Order: sequence, then C-alpha cells, then structure tokens
Amino acid sequence: MKARIKLFVIGLAVLAILIPLPVSAGTVTLPNDIAWAMTADTYRACCQQAYLNAINRLRVLAEGKEPGTWCVVMDADETVISNVQFQAEQAAKGEGYSRDAWNAWCERMDATAIPGAIEFLSAVRELGGKIIIVTNRQAPLNEPTVKNLEKVKIPFDLCLTREGPYKDDRAKDQRRSDIEKGTLKGLPLGKRMPPLEIIMLGGDQTHDLYEGKTFEEVKDRFGSDLIIIPNPMYGDWTGATFQTSGTPARPGQKTSAPAPTDTVTWQEAMDRVGETVTVEAEIVSVYDPAERGRSGPVKLNTDRDWSTSLTIILFNKDGKFGDPSRFDGRKIRARGKVSTYQDSVQLTVFGPDTIEIVD
Repeated sequence: MKARIKLFVIGLAVLAILIPLPVSAGTVTLPNDIAWAMTADTYRACCQQAYLNAINRLRVLAEGKEPGTWCVVMDADETVISNVQFQAEQAAKGEGYSRDAWNAWCERMDATAIPGAIEFLSAVRELGGKIIIVTNRQAPLNEPTVKNLEKVKIPFDLCLTREGPYKDDRAKDQRRSDIEKGTLKGLPLGKRMPPLEIIMLGGDQTHDLYEGKTFEEVKDRFGSDLIIIPNPMYGDWTGATFQTSGTPARPGQKTSAPAPTDTVTWQEAMDRVGETVTVEAEIVSVYDPAERGRSGPVKLNTDRDWSTSLTIILFNKDGKFGDPSRFDGRKIRARGKVSTYQDSVQLTVFGPDTIEIVD
C-alpha cells in the first residue's frame, strides 16, 4: 500500500505566446493565462501530477469498500475536459464570456480531455467505484455535454447538469446530498443510483469541493479526498488588487472612472457562480450586524426579497469598509467572487478599493 501523497499545484507565470487560431487569418497574441493552459508542458504536468497522486490516495480510500457502494464526484469543465480552445477563440475576437457563445461552443462538443483524467477515472472503475460528473452547465446542454464526454472517452456513470430539479443548485450541495442519500431526481430511465459514499471530490474551483468554509479549514483534505486541478483562466484570484504607492482610495468614495468591461447587473451575476465579476446595482437596504452587537459580514441587499436576489457581502473587520450605511439607497459598483450560501447567491467583495459609490 502506498503512503499518502500530498497534492501540490504550483502557479507558474509565462510570457505571452503567438498562437495560430482558426477564427481569423494570421496569428493573435494570447493572454498569459490562456497561452499557458494551451501550450505549456508545465500546465499539463500539474494536471498529470494531481491525477496520478489522486490514484495513489484513491487506492487507500477504497480499500475494503464493497464495489458499487461508493463514488467520486467530479466537475466537468477545466477538471476532466478542457475548454481552452473556447477561451482562445473568444480572446482572438476580443470578446469575453457570453451565454450565447458558451452554449454554441458546448454544442460543438470540441472540449478535450484534461491530462491524467482518463487514467484516474479508469482507476475508479477498476477499484469498483462509480463516477458522477456534477457540472453547472445548464439546459439545453445536457445532451451535448454527455456526448462530448463520451467522444473523448471520459469514463463516467452519470452526468448531472444544473437543470430540472437542480436548476437552482449553484453550489452543487443538493446534488451531492442526493447522491449520498440515493434520492437523485430526474434521472433517465435505467439510471437509478443507490446511496453512494462520496470518497473523493475533484474540481478546478473551490466551490466544486467545498462551500462556506475557508482554505485554512479544509487545507488538510487536499491530498486526502479533494483534488484541485489548475485553472489560470478564471477564478476568484483574477480580481486581486495591490496598492503600490500613493494614498489608498477611501472605501466607497465616488469616482468618475469608467466601469470595467465585464460589468454586469445583479441579475446577470446570479448565473456567474464561481466567477469574478464587477456588479453595478442600487442598494435597497443594508444589514450591519455590528449595530446589533453581533459579529458577521455586512450584507448589502439589491432587492427587498434577499432570498432570490444577489447579496453583496463585506467582511468589515476593524471597520476597513468604513460606515456601511452610506451605501443605503445608492448605486454602487463592486468587484468580487460570486458564490452561494444556504441557497442564496452572494458577491463577496475583495476589499475596500473594489467597491465604490457611482451615483
């Protein structure tokens, strides 16, 4: 039996590379993140290393378990299949993500297998486990997603997209819970699953693996039952800022700076879970727990019905965001990561310099 192996994913920087693409004649210069995922051996090595180490750990976790009683749950995009070609084509056109472009790409079924994924999932099968793909791709992408996985020979038993009974399951918690209980809904005929123990989770974003916890709280699970695959193209790190000199901007101060090109409404942000976006919205109410002698984050509500709208979260420790009441009734622009918490969708703002009053 092999010893437990820790997984390490190393972030690497590379120079932009000239890549020929079919979208236009000649060549285009790709951003570093896309160029790295498309061409660098170091990216492929990180993926291969993560999956080969995961095989070693899987053998330990599966030992003594009855075949057919356990499973691994994997994300699809940038975890077992790569959409780097889509990212490159959009960059070549000078465009970012859009729902129409994404749907058209998925229907092409041109995503390719991530290095190491097939070997790892084949090992799951050999050891007697089930493979369930849990993806936030939405209707009508179930059929092309399944066909794309089959096309590149990804082993799997079931693919659960975010549609039907799971259309609001952005955090994937409901699907994971139903897998464990054996109560999966809306399955095709003949695809009924018994209760399954999830012994390993894999993804390229932390929300694929855990929700509502910090890295420090789960760090010991990496190399044990969590597999993380590097994805330099999108994630919460893309909104990071660094004040190099001068006087830092006052939290929430009004500015005439133009909005970032990826600015979205709060309604649009609801469908961008796991992504870093800039949101413009009018704040209709502010909940500040400090005013009630309680701890916890400040919540800026974009609609009276907070349960079905986007809540903007400020961790106002030591008052770094200033007095939150000044946001009440004002139009603001905030940049952060979209995530879910207890079935609600929220945008967690990175810091005081990434939220401002714009009206």
